[in-house]
Parts: sequence; structure tokens; C-alpha cells
Amino acid sequence: MNVLPAVNVLLCTRNYLRLGAELTGGVERLSLILVQSLRKRGCCFSNAYREIDDGTPEDDLDEHYFGRHERIRITDSTTSDQLTSFLLAGNIRVIHVQQARTRDFLLFREAAERAGAVLIATMHEKPFGDMFLLEQDMPWQILRGKRSPEALKRFLFPGHYRKKLLNRLRMNAMNIFGLCHRVVLVSRDYLPGLENLLQRELQSGEYTVIPNCVGFSNFFPEQHIARLKIREVLAVCSLDEPTRRVGVLLDLWRELADEFPDWTLRIIGDGPSGKHLMRQARKIPRVIMDGRQDPLSFYRTSSVFVSLGVTSEAWSMSLLEAMQNAAVPVVFNTSEAFGGIIDNEVNGFLVDDMDLIRLKGVLRMLLEDEGCRRKAARAALGRARMYGQLTFCRNYFDLYRSTLRDPDRS
Repeated sequence: MNVLPAVNVLLCTRNYLRLGAELTGGVERLSLILVQSLRKRGCCFSNAYREIDDGTPEDDLDEHYFGRHERIRITDSTTSDQLTSFLLAGNIRVIHVQQARTRDFLLFREAAERAGAVLIATMHEKPFGDMFLLEQDMPWQILRGKRSPEALKRFLFPGHYRKKLLNRLRMNAMNIFGLCHRVVLVSRDYLPGLENLLQRELQSGEYTVIPNCVGFSNFFPEQHIARLKIREVLAVCSLDEPTRRVGVLLDLWRELADEFPDWTLRIIGDGPSGKHLMRQARKIPRVIMDGRQDPLSFYRTSSVFVSLGVTSEAWSMSLLEAMQNAAVPVVFNTSEAFGGIIDNEVNGFLVDDMDLIRLKGVLRMLLEDEGCRRKAARAALGRARMYGQLTFCRNYFDLYRSTLRDPDRS
């Protein structure tokens, strides 16, 4: 990528992109990949954020990625005048929304028009993702004793709340496409669902497809698969039942543990169901729960990666991170994008949602068949190379510049 004239970009995220923010979530990791790569090629970045995930006071924020003049906190009282002044002071020409509340898009659009900037948004959530979460999570909330009047109403009148949620999702999508100059989809497979949600056909000039990239700059050395991989199954996820289904994985491991005494299950992550799941794990042989931490070293040694969750996220960073480190993925096919990443039974395994018999069979086969495991690991590594960071950053660099040059942007 040649150095071209600079583009000044305001990245909008939920959390401040502090040092270490890449461990907070996939959006933060992707945002920092853009910052670190494109700054070397002449782009200047600032950060608009709503929260500080580690609770650091505003005056004590680190300036590893952004100085004081390169960050702005967005609150409900932030005005268009304030944001416009920030854009003009930094000569910012592109506002790139990675995460934002629906109400913030109008603020960003008004400030963009006044400052002569363009507004771009990346859709990191599936079109109907929250609908599935509602259906999965409501019974669990009731069983856990969270019987607030609102929760009970949702449980007793699910049809009313599905309709209410659907209307909110549709209005959010219409808001994004109505206010942004360009919208980025992380997979073309989400286009039919999005058009269904919007109830209209999208034109090519309204959106761009840019798949997310791998989370780490280096790939696992293929020649070391046989030497470095250990007999370990890895899960990296939030401990939030029932949507992440860690309990399902633990129940399955309970059945496999005695059959494969030289294998271990390791779970990386934390969340509201952590204590409950840890109590469950103590009764099962060879389960290690490590809490939230950088998973890279565990990706590099684990042989199999398992993901059973249903989330609203449009892309699984952990899936690509596992594949770029030659861990064979076994996932419930709960996302339209998974089929574009995984060639079933070649570089990974897609299992129909909650088909536990099939899931158990796949895991048993991988744990006992080293040859199959190594072949799939090499194929997973090869597929992950298609999602390199350089291509990802080049695509966004080209988008920033082309959107600025577009004479027909509205």
C-alpha cells in the first residue's frame, strides 16, 4: 500500500480505545488495527467514545493511541456545535461509526454536514440478531429469578414484544441508511436479511462489503502443527447463559471426558453466568476456566476450537483468530457469515443449531483422529490467510477516499 495524501478520520466506538482495549471486544480490536496500520500510511485518527470500560477517570486516560486533542466523549448533552468544532479543529473529513447509539447518528450527520465531512457506519450486528437473543434469553431470565414486571410481561406476552423489537430494529436500520453516506456490511450474506428488515432493495451505492480481518498480525507456522499442538479443546466467549451455551458445552464434555482422559477443555472469558458455570465445571474432569485474558497463547496450543453461541454479532473474531492459529473450528451454524468462512468438513465443521448428536460425533471424531485433525488445521490456516489485516486496512483506506470523492453523496 503506497503512502497517499492523508485522510483524517474520527472513529466512533462504545469504549475509549485505550491501551489494552483490544481485549475488551472484537470492535475495539478491529478499530485499533485500522489505527495502527493506516497511521503508518498517512491517515490521522481521533476517537469519539461514550464509555471507559475499566473505569479510569477522564483526566487520567492514557494517551497511547490518542492525545487529549484527539478524543471526545459523546454524552446525551453533547451538541452539534461541540462536535462540529472538534471536527474542524482536527480537519476531520471522515466520521467512521463502529458503534453508536441510534440517537447519536443524527448528531454525527449534522456535525458532518457542517464540517464538510462524510459519515460511514459499519454494521457489526446481524439484521435480526436481537430477535433471536430475545427468544433465547427471556425464559432463562425468568428461571434465574429476574422477575421484574417488565421481564414478566415479555415472558407472558412474547408476541407483543417481538413486534415491538422488530419495529425498533427496522427503525434503527432505516436511520443508519438514511443518515450515512455509506454503510459497510461485513458479509454479503447479510444482504437478504437486511433488505427484508428494511422492506426494500438496497442499491449498490448505499453499501460496501468489507469482511473483518484476523485479530493478530502473525499466522501460526504450518510446519509446527504436529509439534506444538496439544490435546486441548478451547472456547473463547462471554460467560452469559443461555446465549453463549457454555453450559451445553460442559454437559457435552461430561460425556466425553472419560472416553478421552488425555484431553482437556479450556474456557477463556468471564460474564454474569461465571459463578454458576464454574460450580458446574468443578464436577467435570479436566475443565479449566481462566477468566478474561489475551487468548493468543491458548489459540496457538489448542487443537480444537468450539463456539456454540447465538449472539447479535455479525462476525466472530474468535473464529478467525482460532483458524489463523490452526485450531480446528466446530461451531453451531447460527450466523449467515459462517458458511462463507468455513467449508464444512474441510477447514472446520458447521453443526445445525442445537444438533447435539451431530456435535458430539464431530468432537469425538476430531479427538480420536489425529490425521483428520491436522488436515483440517492446515486447511483452516489457509482459509484464514484470505482475511489478512493488510487487505482489510486497504479496503477501508480506499473507502474513506472514494466516499470523499463521490460527487453524488447525499
